[in-house]
Amino acid sequence: MKVEKYTKVIVKNNSIFTDNLFTYKIPDFLADNLQIGHRVLVPFGKGNKPIEAYVFVITDEAEDNINFKEIFDILDEHPIFKEEDINLIKWMKNRYLCTYMDCISLLHPKGFKVDSFKEVSLSEKIQNLNDEDFYKKIGGLSKNKQFVINKILDSKNKIKVEKLIKEKALEDGVNPNDLKLSSTMNNLLLKMQEDELIYINWNYKSQKNEKKICYVSLSMDAEDIDDYLSHNKIRLGGKQKEIVQFLKHNEEIEINDLIKLLNVGKQSIISLHDKDLITFTIKDYYRRPKEFYDENKKEIILNEEQKYAIDKITSEMFDENKKPYMIHGVTGSGKTEVYMEIIDYALKQGLDSIFLVPEISLTPQTISRLKNRFGDIVGVFHSKLSEGEKHDVFKAIKNGKIRILIGARSALFAPFNSLGVVIIDEFHESAYKSEKNPKFSAIEVGKYMALKRNITLVLGSATPSIEEYYRAKNCEYNLITIKERANKKPLPKIELVDMKNELNMGNKSMFSYQLQKEIEDTLNKNNQVILFLNRRGYGNFVSCRKCGYVFSCKNCDISLTYHKHKNVGTCHYCGYEEDIPKTCPECESQYVKPFGIGTEKVEEEIKRLFKNAKVLRMDKDTTSKKGELDSILNKFKNKEANILIGTQMLSKGLDFEDVTLVGVLSADMMLNFPDFKSFETTFQLITQVSGRAGRSEKEGKVILQSYDTDHYVIRRALNYDFEGFYEDEIKVRKIFNYAPFNNMISVVVSGKSEKIVEKNANNMYNSITYLLRERGIEDFDFILGPNPCAISKINQNYRYQLLFKDDNIEINLLKGIIKYICITKKEIVFDKDINISIDVNPNNIL
Repeated sequence: MKVEKYTKVIVKNNSIFTDNLFTYKIPDFLADNLQIGHRVLVPFGKGNKPIEAYVFVITDEAEDNINFKEIFDILDEHPIFKEEDINLIKWMKNRYLCTYMDCISLLHPKGFKVDSFKEVSLSEKIQNLNDEDFYKKIGGLSKNKQFVINKILDSKNKIKVEKLIKEKALEDGVNPNDLKLSSTMNNLLLKMQEDELIYINWNYKSQKNEKKICYVSLSMDAEDIDDYLSHNKIRLGGKQKEIVQFLKHNEEIEINDLIKLLNVGKQSIISLHDKDLITFTIKDYYRRPKEFYDENKKEIILNEEQKYAIDKITSEMFDENKKPYMIHGVTGSGKTEVYMEIIDYALKQGLDSIFLVPEISLTPQTISRLKNRFGDIVGVFHSKLSEGEKHDVFKAIKNGKIRILIGARSALFAPFNSLGVVIIDEFHESAYKSEKNPKFSAIEVGKYMALKRNITLVLGSATPSIEEYYRAKNCEYNLITIKERANKKPLPKIELVDMKNELNMGNKSMFSYQLQKEIEDTLNKNNQVILFLNRRGYGNFVSCRKCGYVFSCKNCDISLTYHKHKNVGTCHYCGYEEDIPKTCPECESQYVKPFGIGTEKVEEEIKRLFKNAKVLRMDKDTTSKKGELDSILNKFKNKEANILIGTQMLSKGLDFEDVTLVGVLSADMMLNFPDFKSFETTFQLITQVSGRAGRSEKEGKVILQSYDTDHYVIRRALNYDFEGFYEDEIKVRKIFNYAPFNNMISVVVSGKSEKIVEKNANNMYNSITYLLRERGIEDFDFILGPNPCAISKINQNYRYQLLFKDDNIEINLLKGIIKYICITKKEIVFDKDINISIDVNPNNIL
């Protein structure tokens, strides 16, 4: 007896109403080929529109008494997802409270596209009529019906409905997007189908964003050509002889190159092909993004600490149940060399590697070092690649042409067949946590993959995050410490300057007297300076000193940052800009002035104080265009400039051998940020930026300017005392029950009307507390809010937030209730125009 087979699929639709498994019958002709992970085409909805879907389950069992639809087709020869990918998607959906499609989009190869469209053809009844009866039948139809029949005949008995409507619009002289015309035509077609004049059906076209290249070669050995021509009495023209002569000495050539090189026409080439003298071979072309930064190869001698780290990790690579590794190495300790040795060992064992960096555009030196070491098997993957380039990277990985992939967090989902190592460099960086759905943590996903697939996971940083270091201390990681710099030189000495004393001495400049002196000495010695300030623009805000008016964003609850070179105030959240007038719009006084400092003002002041200095500025304003960042770094590396001013971009692993001085202009600026991670972020940035000095043979120095010189973060940073900072910070976290001592879930409710947003946030609170009371829970101290967010309006959307801590409540129960209210029952609990953003363990709560 034949056993019916069924499949459960996720359809490619972003609606929450379709966020579940749909069951389809597998037709007999596909039963032997269909596998879990295949991309298929299924009929969906009342109109049975063909839609992409992904096979999650294949089974012999299905609910009784249900007439299941059958899948149409399998779209690819091989499954695009492995079973382990399906399991990862399910885990992420549950972990980050998002939809299946949110997760699938991360793993789905780019450049795959299915276009579904309705087609109209003549019915069999009409097609079977003889000519006399056909014209008699058509002649009795209305003008519009005759129009449809004639267009079908003109298109060889098949025309898209969309094209038919356009043709009708052209004839009637109306807009093809006219809804009335579209409705009229669709009703006409349905009536014609009822009258058995036409047949309407769905069709589809599956496309891949692939590029192919045609290569030309001789179809026989060069010495056999003359005999073949003579035997077959073939005469060749001058250009054809030239092509044959060229191919006798060249194995193959791309057809367009051949045309340009010999100045021949395509017809000459095609004619040779028709005479069986040449062969066309179609090959895949892999689009590769251009790199502008160049790094010289260096002779590296590993020290004992580096060797220990490499031996420890490589010797355990094939151990079952091994823990992830955390390398806590000071800045300049040669962690990248350790990573490359681990990758090299994995390659020799037949294993592939993923190397994650926080932001790909800020790490050109790392990319260059990997490519110098490993060559063309190194691929790059990040969000700024075109869809075609992304498609080619995934295809090259599947075909084994790329064995090492370097990229931002999304590179973690690349389809390697034998992945053995995942390295997450500078893992403390906030960029490893996604701000879009699914709001995943690359570290958490990496740990899941390591556990389920026996992959070696390596995290590296000079300033580990407090949460992950706490876990390392509690033996969740193999902790490897590298205390020495690779060049055995000491870490640059940090000297603290109290800016309150500078004011008392009459120095109103942003630069202390000591920093000015050190800059001058450094430039005189032909060395380089890095100046760090984590704020771009010229001034923090623009205000009227007479009435106190502050120029604010029209879309967000935030003041505008002043940019002097354009004389505009800019919102760094939504991009809104406005010209800053000379007079106050409130009191019409002329006391309008920018306050505070940004990198643009630092640049202006440096140029005023040091007339002969060659200055570069590196922030979002100067690196927004393609190639600008690489250009700045190349100029600084080649000593075309001797002072580099920048924001936190400077902390991302830059390595310049002539930088001997780093100035941190306002070390305590970030301490007062309204976020529980602000102390950690401050310590990390000071340590990372300080580590840019003295990375080669020359000794480095750091000048740390601060108004709050007694804060424990500043005091610990002075001595690079991460352990001491960790002990201070973990006590504070424990008192307030912040991570790593609990989980936190942030739910932000946003919309255009503040009153409606507030009402919906309260509705959510009431719905959640009602469900908790049903389970016997009466204490709701673990819920903070609903309250306006710290930034209460962004891009004209008002924002209210509820924060949940898993104090005295089971986290899975809490997540289940939030998911039920915010996703499953969203249409009931919330108004139509309300947006909900759920973030598990957010990076910040602004």
